[in-house]
Amino acid sequence: MLSLAAAGFYVVVVAAVLTALLTARKQRQQPWHSRVWLVVALVFVALAASRVYSLEEILRTELREWLRAEGAIAGRRVWQGYLIAGALAATSAGGLFACYWASRKVKGRRNLAALIALGSTVAMLMLVAMRIISLHALDQLLFGPLKLNWVGDLGLSLTVLAAAIYYVRILRQPRR
Repeated sequence: MLSLAAAGFYVVVVAAVLTALLTARKQRQQPWHSRVWLVVALVFVALAASRVYSLEEILRTELREWLRAEGAIAGRRVWQGYLIAGALAATSAGGLFACYWASRKVKGRRNLAALIALGSTVAMLMLVAMRIISLHALDQLLFGPLKLNWVGDLGLSLTVLAAAIYYVRILRQPRR
């Protein structure tokens, strides 16, 4: 039931993002704005489909079955730890670089809103990847009492939704 609720929320995000996309095109904004909003919309459509059809769970199950068949299930914690550490380090470094680059190169609220939506979408994809590779310690962190999985999922989705709404509001404001 929670997966269907998440899929429904993703559809709301898609609607807001498509509104931002159409507004960007109608108001003849920089072409990269339209591309960003399109990519974000496509990712959230895929996330909604993944929730409806339980694609994440299927991928996780298939990965575990493959590991069992290869006889690697017992040692998976070792390589999963390295894989997760590497993914987190790469993501953190990429995120820090992107923030630094954006602070130096990107000016304007519209540009910033589009980049925040894109950055949050990339972070959402990393969260999905973490859920799929599923290390026991990471599972306890993501799915434990704090439910950081849902906090991250909802927080990132809300950030994209807010960025899209903010972008549309900026463009629809009368010019002074």
